[in-house]
Amino acid sequence: MEDMNLMLCAVSAAALDICALVLIIASYRERSTGNKQWKKISANMELVEQGFTYQLGCDEILIGRHASADIRLPDISVSRYHAMLTVTDGVWTITDIGSKSGVYVNGTLVKRKRLHENDVITLGNRKLTLRKITDNKKSKKRN
Repeated sequence: MEDMNLMLCAVSAAALDICALVLIIASYRERSTGNKQWKKISANMELVEQGFTYQLGCDEILIGRHASADIRLPDISVSRYHAMLTVTDGVWTITDIGSKSGVYVNGTLVKRKRLHENDVITLGNRKLTLRKITDNKKSKKRN
C-alpha cells in the first residue's frame, strides 16, 4: 500500500511539472506575440539622451522631473510634469502639458507635434532624440 501511495505521489508531481511547463511555454508565446504587436504599435522607437536610452513601453508616457513621471529627468530646468508622449498606430506625438520652459522639436516651440524618426525634443536643458531601437549594447537603459 505504501508503494502505491509513493507511486501516486510521483505521478502527481510529474503531472504538476508538465502543467507548469505548459503554462511557461504558453506565457512565453503570449509575451512574444505581445512584443511583436507593441513593436508595430510603437513603430519600434525609443528616446535617447547622451548615451542613455529610455524605452517607450506604453501608449502614454509622462515626462518630467517628478518622481511619478514615466521618464524622469532630474533637472531643475524641466517642469515636474513637462510633456506627454502618446502613440497611435505607430505615430508618436508630444504635447506640452503646461511646462514653464516649453517643448521644442527640432528647435521650434510647439504645444503639440507629431514626431518623426531623429526628431530632437528639447525640454529645459535636456535634449532627447526619437530613434528606431537598435541593438547597441553600449548605451545604458533607463525606465
